Amino acid sequence: MEGRQAVNQPAERVVIINDFSIARGGATTLVLLLLRLLRARDIPVTMIVGDDGDNPLFSELGADVVRLGQKELLKGNPLKTVLNGIHNGSASALIRDWIEHNDTPRTIYHVHIWSQILSPSIFVPLHRVAERTLIHAHDSFHACPNGAYMNYPRETQCQLVPLGRDCLTTHCDRRSYAHKLWRITRQARLFSAMGSDIPWGKFLLIHEKMAAGFLRAGYRAEDLLAIRNPASPFVDHRVPVEDNSSYFFIGRLEQEKGPQDALAAARLAGVRLEVVGDGPLKEALVAQYPEMIFHGWRRAEEIGELITTARALVIPSRLPEPFGLVAVEAAASGIPLILTEMAFLADEVIKDGTGITCNTQDVAHFAAALHSMDAMAREDIRQMSERAYARAIAMANTPDGWADKLTGIYADLLAGEM
Repeated sequence: MEGRQAVNQPAERVVIINDFSIARGGATTLVLLLLRLLRARDIPVTMIVGDDGDNPLFSELGADVVRLGQKELLKGNPLKTVLNGIHNGSASALIRDWIEHNDTPRTIYHVHIWSQILSPSIFVPLHRVAERTLIHAHDSFHACPNGAYMNYPRETQCQLVPLGRDCLTTHCDRRSYAHKLWRITRQARLFSAMGSDIPWGKFLLIHEKMAAGFLRAGYRAEDLLAIRNPASPFVDHRVPVEDNSSYFFIGRLEQEKGPQDALAAARLAGVRLEVVGDGPLKEALVAQYPEMIFHGWRRAEEIGELITTARALVIPSRLPEPFGLVAVEAAASGIPLILTEMAFLADEVIKDGTGITCNTQDVAHFAAALHSMDAMAREDIRQMSERAYARAIAMANTPDGWADKLTGIYADLLAGEM
């Protein structure tokens, strides 16, 4: 797929559509990496973004930029938030006009995050170019109203059919049932905007296990394709974890990421947890756990310097993580993992012997896992570290391998072979 058609049918231009121009999380970080990798291959790129961010990377790489110039939903006018979140007419018009004036038969459209600004409305004008449009599912918002197949009040995974009777009557939202009803309305609008017979190019899933939720929502198996995210180690050598005693949490400090569980378990186990990240829980957690270390938000290179003192990385998410990028980055640096049983990577971590899993929402069990890692014989944890260093990167794509797969898919779409 990759070599033959990539030579014969290269994309003339790739239009990347994303809510944000500045990275605030893993998805937009990957969007900006894709921009960099495509430009390194001399593929022209147009960025259509929902915000008004002035990212210097765009001019540095020579990318065209079209900005909607709006704020994310929760930061705008409440009434406009309710309406625009369901159908943002300005976003639809912006994309319609770009297609009308700039589209060519060899232009590829690659949709990423749309749920915070752009809304389901963008898929209506994309009908015209659907066969050349890839939809990248960084989460499950294309299938599930709350984007995670998670019952937040009960903190359990959801197995319901999206927009089925039980789904409609179940309060699963992290805020309120009224907010769930709004999400249901948005989901219905999404399904309508997508259309049941529109020939979209492909839906790209970031892990194979996401497919079950998409199939439950009515998507066809042949329209789904799993392309795992790219990852690079934090450092270019194995971290000697057998000499270290610190445990690390890296991520946004919000309830569903579970930093509160990690801190409680670390205190109970009597180990030191170093927290890298920022978010709404930070102030309260700093006050509650003064004995722990809070580094705040750090750039990737700074994380690489900090994590050389790690014995293990904890991944205590309270929702099913479709792909834990930081888990692969740490494990590929030789750092063993302690992660939630709900993580899609959990089975592979156990199979490869690169870490341990547990119910991280049970503080006693989580503390026992930390104590087990802390008490592990020096030779045993060194071997676990060496296995992680050797095997973990296989759980992801390399950046260049990821770009090769995506450009191969672009070429196949242009050749009509998908």
